[in-house]
Amino acid sequence: MEENDQDKTRIPRQQRSMETKRKIVAAAMKLFSEKGFHATNTKEIAKEAKVAVGSVYSYYTDKMEIFKDALALFHERFTTALRGHGALQLNTSQNKRELIRDVIEILIKVHEIDIGFHREMDIMKMSYPEIKNMGNKKLRFFYKITARLLRSWKQEIRIKDPDAAATVIILAVHRIVEAAAFGETDIPRERLIEEAVDMLHSYLWPKDIKHMSTDIS
Repeated sequence: MEENDQDKTRIPRQQRSMETKRKIVAAAMKLFSEKGFHATNTKEIAKEAKVAVGSVYSYYTDKMEIFKDALALFHERFTTALRGHGALQLNTSQNKRELIRDVIEILIKVHEIDIGFHREMDIMKMSYPEIKNMGNKKLRFFYKITARLLRSWKQEIRIKDPDAAATVIILAVHRIVEAAAFGETDIPRERLIEEAVDMLHSYLWPKDIKHMSTDIS
């Protein structure tokens, strides 16, 4: 039976093979961050990983497959960092403004972990549907946990459609976080965060805002 190209690539089963593949992906991520996907070639990846070019091709059929694994690693690091900060174990009894601010600040810090690769990922998503699909899958994960949180607050918030609201919130926060992390605005970070907190808090708990205005007057 003839083997196709993918059959010829090895699935790492031993520790040494797994370590070699990890080095290739880490090297590729570094170069993609610094030079971009199109300006990086397989020979450079092998040199950065300190492996033979043949070793790279024994695990990957082309550079795009390496990028996909690098993107999967990036998403894994992103989620691990969020879990480490506790952002995925949200405390629903926490002061709501503090909760919103904590999540936004954590997301900004996580975005700053590897700005170069993050930007390259955004570029690649515009040109390659498979990369866009990988990113969308990760976003759907955040839509899901946000919708779950909104449902846990259903007795106290104005939201009627948690799934749609979760999508609106994530899309808004995503752009705010990127603008803050990547320096895309002249507004100081703290002012940007404060306005984002006000926006989301008033969207979810408009009665609290009215109550606050009455107290002040």
